[in-house]
Amino acid sequence: MSTQLDVYNSALAYLGLSQRVQSLTEQSQQNSVMGAFWDKARKTVLEQCYWTLATKSAALSLLLDQSLSASTAAIIYPGWRYIYARPTDCLKAQVVTTQFGIRANPWMSYWWQIANVAYGAPLWGPFRPPWTEALDQINQPPGNSIDILTDQDGAWLIYTTDIVNIAIYPEVLADAVAWQLSWMTAGPLSASDKKAERAEKERLLALSRALAQNLNEMQEDAYSESPSIQARL
Repeated sequence: MSTQLDVYNSALAYLGLSQRVQSLTEQSQQNSVMGAFWDKARKTVLEQCYWTLATKSAALSLLLDQSLSASTAAIIYPGWRYIYARPTDCLKAQVVTTQFGIRANPWMSYWWQIANVAYGAPLWGPFRPPWTEALDQINQPPGNSIDILTDQDGAWLIYTTDIVNIAIYPEVLADAVAWQLSWMTAGPLSASDKKAERAEKERLLALSRALAQNLNEMQEDAYSESPSIQARL
């Protein structure tokens, strides 16, 4: 279980620097530089992939149903019906869905079935309606937030959020943050060009290792083959 201090010192070691940070409150150049880049390094790593530990879901707050606009001149975002507010803690939107989510219902009715009589279930997901993001033009003053545009009523958003508590990070992910931090701080800490070049390469490799582990810690729903495919087997 790594701490923020551990990540700082790993980043310094990766740059070949002998100095270490003893406390997050100490008055040292190393702590000052690491602290200045800490949030950016962490968020950059979290934004680059779909990490399960940083994934949240939220029912979106409706800002506007454009089908109720009094005239076409009142439409703000042409081509979309519903305008929702993006959650303020959203780092990266992953997918818009409904209350059924993006996984298949265990008793899902597939496309070749009309109904699932055995369980009486509706034609559940996965639901992934078209959507996009746009600069907010509804709230006042405009331009200070991001809106989610979709044609889906009662929409939910699955998204990546910032996880400040590094203690819950897997070690491979904490290491990816350390390499990202080392690359960002190489210049301010006057690391050698060789070490800076190594940090640039290793941050990408560390990210790949963390992503591979993350993908091995989940199991997606299995989709049954259609009768036409089964007949060929």
